[in-house]
Amino acid sequence: MVRSELTSEEEPMSALCRMVANTRYEDLPSTTVNLAKRSIIDTLAVTIGGSAMEGIPAIVDLVKTRGGKPESVIPFYGGRVPASEAGLAIGPMSRAMDLGDVHEETGHCSEYTVPALLAATGLREKVSGKEFITAFVLGQEILVRVGIAIRSIREGLGRGRSGSHQVFGCVAAVGKLLDLNLEELENAEGIGRGMTQPHDQAMYTPATLMVRVHHGFVCQDAINACLLAQRGITGPRREVLTGMRGYLALASWETDPLALTRDLGEKWNMEDVMVKPWASCKFTHTAIEGILKQMSDHQFSAEEIASIKIDIPPQSSLAVEPRETKWNPQTVPDCQFSVPYCVATAAYCGDVFLDAYTPEAMARQDVRDLMKRISVNLDSTLAPFGARVSATLKDGKRFSGDYLYAKGHPKNPLTDQELIDKFKKCVPYSAYTLSESTVDALIENLFTLEKVDDVAASLILPLTPDA
Repeated sequence: MVRSELTSEEEPMSALCRMVANTRYEDLPSTTVNLAKRSIIDTLAVTIGGSAMEGIPAIVDLVKTRGGKPESVIPFYGGRVPASEAGLAIGPMSRAMDLGDVHEETGHCSEYTVPALLAATGLREKVSGKEFITAFVLGQEILVRVGIAIRSIREGLGRGRSGSHQVFGCVAAVGKLLDLNLEELENAEGIGRGMTQPHDQAMYTPATLMVRVHHGFVCQDAINACLLAQRGITGPRREVLTGMRGYLALASWETDPLALTRDLGEKWNMEDVMVKPWASCKFTHTAIEGILKQMSDHQFSAEEIASIKIDIPPQSSLAVEPRETKWNPQTVPDCQFSVPYCVATAAYCGDVFLDAYTPEAMARQDVRDLMKRISVNLDSTLAPFGARVSATLKDGKRFSGDYLYAKGHPKNPLTDQELIDKFKKCVPYSAYTLSESTVDALIENLFTLEKVDDVAASLILPLTPDA
């Protein structure tokens, strides 16, 4: 166990960087390693599934057109480009399905750290599985801790001011992979601080392709920050997170700076991420879980539903506002971020996956009619991501329940087999056709990642044409 206590009057980022610099794979608890591997498996699955979605080919084309030093492979499309450019290309793939893991206070996590690390592998001759896991755990931990400290979901989201803390985690992950020393790490994080500003929620309301492209920018910035620090470029090393000029000072609400270093090296907050079973905004998941559970428990069909009343916490409002968009979504992102669309789709299809976003699926009249009979209210007594679902049937029967832990929550986790099933469910949507043997080999390597000698050879090249 590596302890990195905060000394008096010290910038918390210094303690975080010491943890990154000093922690080895052997210092990580086995439970942390196992959960990290599950997050990496899940993220690679959604990267495969998102590799051909809207906007991705255009981003890849831009990256390839610009050219540059052939460092890192672009999976699914082939070719080598500078590592930071590979980050710009891979990051959006990981988010495109909106199926990656989420932390209750930090929001999206692994869809930032994993693509940043995949892109950065081209900066090393070889990266072992143990090195990849260690870099991921440390980067993810910092990402989550900063998100908890700024109360990104609980306070920031409702004010339309959350996000951008992810760059700190990506810088830490890439910095560890590149073996930056302590001074270089602190400079890289300081450079990363200059790239942050809690972004508003404009890209969500209505939802735009920037929701996924944002991940590419963060990955690109993190790699550039580390490469600059490695070459002697300095960044601020005081008031990076706290103090008058620190990141937390940008919040217009009370933050929790002690969370940055509380139980550092003992408590791994990155273990508390929630895996998604459905390809939609996490704020829709407990409502989806609620209607599916009621339909299963009480054996009624979508055709029997007269109306559905849903209560959600204020933090989930982006999934119901503006009303004209959420009750009449016209684009894939609009649908992914619409509680009524996702619940109505789940009621009729029993699932919410990529086939829910085809032009034919989005135009289904029965789904659209049920959406008109779904009402959603904001209830501040509900926990973040919770939902209360009340279904009234045409015969007058009514069923209601509170749903706090949708499938994939740490208190309701996916089994290994369910994780494998999700992985294989994403494969048909890949931009590059993968054989069954390739998929089986990938899954085997991911579950035994600590034994992998070369991550690029085992995980990236099998996804790449003419590799």
